[in-house]
Amino acid sequence: MLSSWLIPVGARRLAKVNLFCFPYAGGGASVFRSWSQFLDPTIQVFGVQAPGKESRFSEKPLRSVSDYASQAAEAILQQTGSTPLALFGHSLGAAVAYETARCLERIGKRVSFLMVSGRQAPNLKSKMVPISHQPDIEFIASLKRLGGTAKEVLANAELLEILLPMIKSDFAMSETYLGPSSSVLTCPVWAMGSKDDIWLDSNSLNLWNYVTAGPFETKWFEGDHFFLNNRQVDLVPFISEQLQKIGFSQRV
Repeated sequence: MLSSWLIPVGARRLAKVNLFCFPYAGGGASVFRSWSQFLDPTIQVFGVQAPGKESRFSEKPLRSVSDYASQAAEAILQQTGSTPLALFGHSLGAAVAYETARCLERIGKRVSFLMVSGRQAPNLKSKMVPISHQPDIEFIASLKRLGGTAKEVLANAELLEILLPMIKSDFAMSETYLGPSSSVLTCPVWAMGSKDDIWLDSNSLNLWNYVTAGPFETKWFEGDHFFLNNRQVDLVPFISEQLQKIGFSQRV
């Protein structure tokens, strides 16, 4: 039975790798719903759906990256079986994907690839000014300035009132998270950023190299912090290409 944590994107009967994708703060699994059209058919995408989001909106939101990662890791273990797995995360999702990889490797589950996007290395403080403590009116104004939240949501006062606890919880997790300062992973890691992201620079992206003893690369794309949404035609085929390069399409 598929966990409520995992929302499949498309149906890949011939899939030879599972790619688990973690959204940015305030986002849900639907962020990844169009990815299947850009991916090799050997790759099955699952959007990770945390409590409080979309199909799980009635559940209490999580308040820590460690809880998020440990529960996501449990769901991934139940789903993936012997199929190779890769993780992708953007912004807050990058931190959670990294911590999920740590959880999986600690219990002996091999992670074949970790891809992190739009976030500084885990042991660095974000350049983004914290907003999760703001009163609702100010917080909503900050969301509008940041972008990334659907205009339909921002324009719907009743819906926004329902979603605010989850969105604030996500931002609080992102703002307070600091990861360990030593290498713990063995899998390949790609760190990706966008050229007009005001919260990211080459140093803060390059420093992701400390998280793994395995291969490490960086990749820059056009666009701002939310290039994940408007540059999918560039980002997703690149991810597909990297997964195929390391031999997923030949694995059984």
